[in-house]
Amino acid sequence: MKRRNLILLLGGGGSAALSTGTGAFSSMEAERGVEVNVVDDDVAYVGYSESDKTIPSDLKNDGALHLVTITNRFSEKIRITDVSIDDDDTGVVADVSYDPVIETGHAEDIVGHVEGLAPDDSVDVEITVTVEGTGVTAQLFGDTETRRFTIERSDQDVGPVDSKVEYFGNGNAEILRDNENLTVDVYLFDKNPGQGDEIVTKNAEIDTDKNLRGQLSGAGGDRIIGVTLNGTTYVHPQWNSGTCSFEKSNNGGFGVLSDSAPSCGSE
Repeated sequence: MKRRNLILLLGGGGSAALSTGTGAFSSMEAERGVEVNVVDDDVAYVGYSESDKTIPSDLKNDGALHLVTITNRFSEKIRITDVSIDDDDTGVVADVSYDPVIETGHAEDIVGHVEGLAPDDSVDVEITVTVEGTGVTAQLFGDTETRRFTIERSDQDVGPVDSKVEYFGNGNAEILRDNENLTVDVYLFDKNPGQGDEIVTKNAEIDTDKNLRGQLSGAGGDRIIGVTLNGTTYVHPQWNSGTCSFEKSNNGGFGVLSDSAPSCGSE
């Protein structure tokens, strides 16, 4: 079944302004009269698209998850002024970010990080987005059958049973323990062209319900290649110490148990 959308038409000779899913408005304001027509999704002036997500396969290099895409087919730029997340009060969707301005003919992804979702668990997510154009403000509700989606953490390819760390691409990592504050050593690869490569160790107290990168001060663009937790080191599965690089830079996975900290070249 095709999703139907409401398009707002500015009255008094105005041009088409915004569109949203059927029944999606919680509120709407317009400076001039507004006429509501129903059209198919492929001609909606403001598109809203989403799909079910699986972790870790749908994660990006930095460990972020693209949640919803908003498309602007209007002849002027629009702004995202608010994003509301409903994940059944689980709090697993965190650190939501987006570029608020969408130029005409462009799309913007609303991204976030998923924290504390155990393997084979899932959560239903509803995302409501408020957008503003010239003279019109509207909300695109996420609490409809066509817009509600599920985030699930896969239990496939789980790696070593004893692994306590999961890596997302080469940018972020998560401690697979629930609701704990732990002191860990995090190993970061600092690649400085012309100055040599270096592994930097940061000792940090972390909350296991959150991803690691956001809890490390001064990490910059350095990449997490290893974590020592309770005396055991878990190395990024794609890290090659001989070449000081990742075998597959876009891939993550479960940490590989090691007797020593990750090294680089002759270290």
